[in-house]
Amino acid sequence: MKISITTKLLLVLILTAFVPLLILGWFGYQSTVSIREIASQANRDVAQLAMSDSSAALAAELKTRLLHLTERHAGDIDDILVKVQGDAIKLADFGRYLFNHSDTLKRYAFPSIYEPAPEHHSFGSRQPNENSWLAVFGNAVDANGKISRKTLADIHLTEYMDILFRSVAATNPYAVQTYINTASQLSRGMPFVNGEFEWVDGTKQFADLPDVTAFDFYYLADAAHNPERKPKWTELYWDPAGLGWMVSSIAPVYQGDTLKAVVGIDITLERIVTGILNLQIEQSGFAFLMSDRGQAIAFPERSGEFLEFRGSFQGEFKENQAFKHSLTEIRDPAFHAIIEHMQQGESNLTTYTDPKDGREYFFAYHAIPVTGWSVGIVVPVQEVIAPALAISDKIEQRRAQTDATLNAQADTLVQTFLWLLFGIMVALIIVALIFARSISKPIQALAEGSRRVGAGELGHRIQVSSGDEIEDLALTFNQMATDLQTKIDEIETANQELQQLDQLKSKFISMASHELRTPLIAIQGYVDLIREGRGGEISAAQRTMLDTVSRNATRLARIVSELLDISRIEENKLVLERVPVALGEIVREIAEEQQPYLDSRRHRLTLELAEALPLVDGDPDRISHIVINLLGNAIKYTPDGGQIRLRVYAEPESVHLEVTDTGIGIKAEDLGKLFKRFSTLGDVTKHRTGKNEFLAGGTGLGLSIVQGIVQAHDGKIWVESEYGQGSTFHVQLPLASGAVVAVQPAKTQRTEGIDAEVSPAFKVIHFEQSTAVQIETAPEVPLSILVVDDEPDVITFTRDLLEDRYRVFSAQTSALAIKEAIGCRPHLVLLDAWMPGISGYDVCRALKRNSHTCDMPVIIFTAATQKIDEERARESGADGFVTKPFRREQIIELIESFRTSAASTTHSVSD
Repeated sequence: MKISITTKLLLVLILTAFVPLLILGWFGYQSTVSIREIASQANRDVAQLAMSDSSAALAAELKTRLLHLTERHAGDIDDILVKVQGDAIKLADFGRYLFNHSDTLKRYAFPSIYEPAPEHHSFGSRQPNENSWLAVFGNAVDANGKISRKTLADIHLTEYMDILFRSVAATNPYAVQTYINTASQLSRGMPFVNGEFEWVDGTKQFADLPDVTAFDFYYLADAAHNPERKPKWTELYWDPAGLGWMVSSIAPVYQGDTLKAVVGIDITLERIVTGILNLQIEQSGFAFLMSDRGQAIAFPERSGEFLEFRGSFQGEFKENQAFKHSLTEIRDPAFHAIIEHMQQGESNLTTYTDPKDGREYFFAYHAIPVTGWSVGIVVPVQEVIAPALAISDKIEQRRAQTDATLNAQADTLVQTFLWLLFGIMVALIIVALIFARSISKPIQALAEGSRRVGAGELGHRIQVSSGDEIEDLALTFNQMATDLQTKIDEIETANQELQQLDQLKSKFISMASHELRTPLIAIQGYVDLIREGRGGEISAAQRTMLDTVSRNATRLARIVSELLDISRIEENKLVLERVPVALGEIVREIAEEQQPYLDSRRHRLTLELAEALPLVDGDPDRISHIVINLLGNAIKYTPDGGQIRLRVYAEPESVHLEVTDTGIGIKAEDLGKLFKRFSTLGDVTKHRTGKNEFLAGGTGLGLSIVQGIVQAHDGKIWVESEYGQGSTFHVQLPLASGAVVAVQPAKTQRTEGIDAEVSPAFKVIHFEQSTAVQIETAPEVPLSILVVDDEPDVITFTRDLLEDRYRVFSAQTSALAIKEAIGCRPHLVLLDAWMPGISGYDVCRALKRNSHTCDMPVIIFTAATQKIDEERARESGADGFVTKPFRREQIIELIESFRTSAASTTHSVSD
């Protein structure tokens, strides 16, 4: 009879009677807690009521005091600024009189001595005296520090300003400098430090000043910024003489409608804001001064965190640096609303809550009418109600004492209940141990079996006989292990079959490639010979047909190459010959080579090559394939007369290539399959441009190969496209070691059109050997050539290709080739690498080891185009290497290169 785990647990709980006792004790404990909470809540209500009354009284008293303080400080500052502004108006009136009655004035009675200061690019008074300092700057001074007669007349006229300068200094203790600046780049001033006149050398103090009219104290008063011709106040700025932060009251001086000059009075900020900076309200309350534009003018250091000021109080006059701390750009919208009321000249007291820490503040403000500035005072509410909080603490202490008494009684009840519960738990543990053994043992067996099966021992079976659900679980688990073993066996069998199929696929592609390239040699070669007239004259219609055959043979060779590339990419066997490469030069060369195709489609191509591009780490041939394929696709899917842009620029760790077109674009749902094999998005029946069709369709391998090449270079490729508008392909290639800069001209070049079909690359290589191999014969003597290939058609084609220049004989087996080479002693051997039985590489080694044939040049030609095939030919001792299909003129050029000893260079030709 099976007993379930649930039944066992219920028996334990019933036998111990734990649940009823636990419920009874819980209700008793909750009753005690409830009584305690009622008493505690009554005490809290009394404390809160007392605190509320005290806080309200203290807050009302502080609000009245804050309003009085802001009004008083604002009034004091306004009185000072009104007097300064009135004196500035007096200076402007006097200056206006001088400029409008200059013809009635003689030379000033106490003139200064003026002289050029070319080292400071200025002119002015340089000898100490009791007059104002003078300096002329900017375009009013030539390279030798000399000035015009007109400027000199203005200097003599403004000397009279010293009269009113001294008068202002004597009657206005806040003026630290009075000055006049003219449109003729003249600046005159009289400073007073602590009320005492102090002469300065203006030419040195303001050396190399570019333009007087560009500074705040001039252009703020000109017609564009001050059409009402009223006095103005500047922003806070740093005094060049070291007197600290200053503001100026300025006023324009007009002669008719012409602004002749601007006069002003500087006052130091310290003289007018000392009361604000020293104002202490409660413990951390502070006051601050703000301009009408919302700029903070003065505030104590302790307010920096609240006003979010993290800058410096230092400045540079030569940069016309103002104090830039705008209160309109900090904190939250509630703070901004208060600042806006202050800017509008309002006076009020409100409360503000800081969103960062939840602290509440009293915020009082009052306007200064003469300038539109405002005085603000900020005090934490918590500090205002501190006395009320102290009373609340005392009440809280009494409440805590009452709570302690109630807690002690509740604790006694809890202790009694806990002792009872402890006795029950002891009995429960004894019973539970008995039942635990009956449950834990089969569970342990199940866990151990699971671990062993999980570790791979699929043959292990769990043995449990507990007579409950755990036994059922063990049986189910054993069945799952059996099923898992069966499935794994099936998957391993299927995986082996897939590996065999993959190997067969790779062998098929490799063999098919070789078998297709070999007949292509004869097809392409005979077409070329017939077009050259070797088979007799041909008509125009026949030439067109031959062109079609040649073009399709080339396309077939390209497809074969793509299949081989895809196979190598899938097997991770794509071999790269990585060297530092100038990507910009590759892009430029490909564009120039394809000029005829650009013309045929009337496309406009723009090259944007950045200056000083660094070299990339890559295989030049493979990188060229990337550029050709992406550029070909841009042409293929762009209507006639479209625009294409190639852009190359440097990034921190790569060089970025962008290919942008104005073609048909790619739908969003097609982007995911763009780089998949055999995926084509074009439809040749729907895309016509008039003269040419879009060459859509194809094999669908191009972009897949490009992606594989880019990834093999550790690069990245992606596309951005808008359907109907065009596409942009992006390629990032890593920098070469050391990030060397490529030496190449940087320019933007425009040309026309490019073709989407590109002939496959092939190689004609003359290997460099330690001992140069040469054919000792006169140029007019025809060479004898032994052609070795197991394909009769290839031998026949090669004979037809070369027999008009050379004596050609052949061999179709490796053994016959060795015999003919030793017996006939040809001048040169043209040897196929893929010979049945003994390979062409082994034949080459045999010929190079034989004393009769070791000096005979051997050229290996093959349908394999990988770098490893070239290396195998070099290692076998071959003197040359040619890939199928090849062109007649290149193979002849290679053969003729062995007539001289200068044939020691390696070169590749791309068709």
